[in-house]
Amino acid sequence: MISILIGNDTYAIEREVEKFKTQIHPLWRDFNIHRFEASSLDAALSAAASVPFGGGNKLIIVENCDFKQFGEMGLELLQILPQLPATTHLVFTAAVIDKRLKVVKHLLQFGKLKEFTLIPPWRIDLIESAIAAAAKQMNLSIARDAIGYLAVAIGNDSARMVKELEKLAIYAAGSRITKESAKALVPATAASSFQLAEALLKGQAAAAIKLLDELLDRAEFPLAILATLQTQFKTWLWVKLTINSGKYSDREIVSMCGISNPKRLYFLKQEVEEVSANFLSQALSVLFDLEIALKTGDKADSMLPALLGITQFTHIN
Repeated sequence: MISILIGNDTYAIEREVEKFKTQIHPLWRDFNIHRFEASSLDAALSAAASVPFGGGNKLIIVENCDFKQFGEMGLELLQILPQLPATTHLVFTAAVIDKRLKVVKHLLQFGKLKEFTLIPPWRIDLIESAIAAAAKQMNLSIARDAIGYLAVAIGNDSARMVKELEKLAIYAAGSRITKESAKALVPATAASSFQLAEALLKGQAAAAIKLLDELLDRAEFPLAILATLQTQFKTWLWVKLTINSGKYSDREIVSMCGISNPKRLYFLKQEVEEVSANFLSQALSVLFDLEIALKTGDKADSMLPALLGITQFTHIN
């Protein structure tokens, strides 16, 4: 069997890999489970082509694939896929996949693609559904308002969702979880880059300081935080400009601004109603300058003065 696990939810991908591990004979797992980086594709395929040690099946995991990196040589190596033993389960993991690539087309002929994408942080409804589904799977009885609280407290962090639900299950010992007990056990302190963007949009300097400190204390990668801020401010600017022009329908705005969920436009309009396009443009300029500074050697400490500068710009239309 060949599996291709794709997406930005690395925790969910790792859980799927753990399920595959349970299919390997327990006595021979240390001998029949092997992980390889994508740069070692030849070694991974050699291991996949050999029979399992002892009894049962063999699991070969090729991690952090780009697929472009395989090139023509990789495509040639992958011609062995149809000849792999039935006892081998070959797994490829990657953040994204380009189905136009020859090597990907070849992989998809023989493998099963499964995607694991994090729920967008603003889709609280989908986060609530995911929490409810996970709770049901764990036989955990939980009140509707408790699910609503957890969705806000946890956000789209799938790893934390499982961890917190497991904690609640132990606490509940079969009884129903209420909102009060959820609040007592699960603190709503999960700062996100989207919350930081909102604080900057509203000129809330104190909140921005607190949120940035919490993100950095959790070892969030500065450039990852910055990428989210840039994406959010670009979306706000595009929405603001299209609204100001007065030429476009909501459907056209959604398409032009690359908004994946049309229902989100209603909230975006509200968010930019009181701010000027000039402010959003200035903020983006600061964020792009900050990106250059970080990539050329500045430390994470340089983020705070730059972001505080954004809160001092004139926001009003």
